[in-house]
Amino acid sequence: MESMSRPGILDRIETVMKIIAATCLVGMAVITGVDVVGRGVMNTPLFGTEEIVTILAVLVAGFSLPYTHSQGSHIGVEALYSRLGNAGRRVLDIFTHTVGGALFGLVAWRMWLYGDSLRESGEVSMNLELPTYYVVYALGFCFLVFSLCLLRGALKSVVKGREAEG
Repeated sequence: MESMSRPGILDRIETVMKIIAATCLVGMAVITGVDVVGRGVMNTPLFGTEEIVTILAVLVAGFSLPYTHSQGSHIGVEALYSRLGNAGRRVLDIFTHTVGGALFGLVAWRMWLYGDSLRESGEVSMNLELPTYYVVYALGFCFLVFSLCLLRGALKSVVKGREAEG
């Protein structure tokens, strides 16, 4: 069980993603602040603010998924879950983590394909003409890591169940 005490690669990726999400959030605040001051003081808005803030918001949401999951900060329906015994909770955890992991894995794969089609077509953002496929690829990566975190959660529930039985 020594490997359980050391952070694994998925934990390290989650930490880096959390830092990226926080940096994007700070970037959103700074860019919005500069735009507001520019509009108020010099009557000159920052060109492309909405576009940049939208892209950063997408990145914040995507890069924060694994950390949010590991902290249990997601929304859950506790009415049924709290009435289940330990075995029932474990079965439900295994089921939801496995199905969620599979679905987000599928979404990650489809995002990657969508990013490929955007890259091939040369799709760019409206004002700043930034290549949008980078954002789609980044979000696909986020969903892949989130999928792996969900599957790890299912595996932990299986292991916990075996330890409780034995």
